[in-house]
Amino acid sequence: MSGRVVFASGACAGLAMVLVLMASASRRGRSHWQPINATSHWVHGRAAGSVRRFDLSHTLTGFATHMLASLWWALPFSAVLGRNTASAPRVVAAAAGTTVLAALVDYGLVPRRLAPGWELALPKTDIAKAYAAMALGLALGTFLHHDARIR
Repeated sequence: MSGRVVFASGACAGLAMVLVLMASASRRGRSHWQPINATSHWVHGRAAGSVRRFDLSHTLTGFATHMLASLWWALPFSAVLGRNTASAPRVVAAAAGTTVLAALVDYGLVPRRLAPGWELALPKTDIAKAYAAMALGLALGTFLHHDARIR
């Protein structure tokens, strides 16, 4: 797959996750900015998950960090698909596998300081929903991009 497909998949995955995280926070009576701000914990510490308002330091740092990570995860996803035509089931399987790997790395292998930090604002069930949105976003970005060859 081309670099444009990597970008489309990563961007769709990242934005899908942001929407799910924000909706989850709102549904729980929290500020929809809290999970995004929580991702800035690598700069601001654990208190970042308690910041309820939009601000440049927390929200933009959290959003940029999250989107860069989403674009990074689109690289192994694209590598699994390869340069040739991929079937729709293969795209979905690669998206699911990449998402499972991302969750295991994010919450099992990397130091806490480098994890997404969403647990500072949301319960694990909502974080799982965000990862499901990642899988959907990776696949959707591939399906939507005109350069993707899906059979």
